[in-house]
Amino acid sequence: MSEAATWDGFAGRYERIVRLFDRSYPRIRELLRRDLAGRRRALEVAAGTGQFTFTLAEVAEDLLATDVSPAMVAQLQAHLTERGLKHVRAEVMSAYELPLADGSRDAILCANALHVMEQPRRALSEFRRVLAPGGLLAAPTFCHGVDLGRRLLSRFLSVVSPFVAHTRFSPTSLSELLAAAGFSPGPITLLPGLFPIAYLIAERT
Repeated sequence: MSEAATWDGFAGRYERIVRLFDRSYPRIRELLRRDLAGRRRALEVAAGTGQFTFTLAEVAEDLLATDVSPAMVAQLQAHLTERGLKHVRAEVMSAYELPLADGSRDAILCANALHVMEQPRRALSEFRRVLAPGGLLAAPTFCHGVDLGRRLLSRFLSVVSPFVAHTRFSPTSLSELLAAAGFSPGPITLLPGLFPIAYLIAERT
């Protein structure tokens, strides 16, 4: 099954189930407001139904929010319409093939998605291409590999739910992946939760 089909099948339950993992989401929103302020042209990848879209919309003049799942994007568009946000567009896009010009964005947000991507390196290559030099990637990511207990829980969830962690990151391995992809990662803030979230900002080099 394709990644799009997997998340389409899950879209109707997504907002309910994500509450199990959102303990640190308010803190992430605070950090995003601080770190991405002044970035005019922003792209959100794997936006889902908009858990962080509206925070990014507060600081960006032009925001393109995308997801590989048409069903997720339909829900996100409904939320945008309800709020009347004219400077935000929602479109179906794959992180692996972004139909955007080189250097066309000042900031990219990819929140809690790299670990469930089958090809995170390919996605990061696209992020780097689309970002202007000096552009920022915000990549808060669930760390399923931070300790033995989380690794075992992750394996269990991969069997019984669509939340399959293809990469069980630790904060260090996440930072190393971004560096290898041509980014300069900043310091990591590890936020608490069922799976802790490594929050970091990386600059396109």
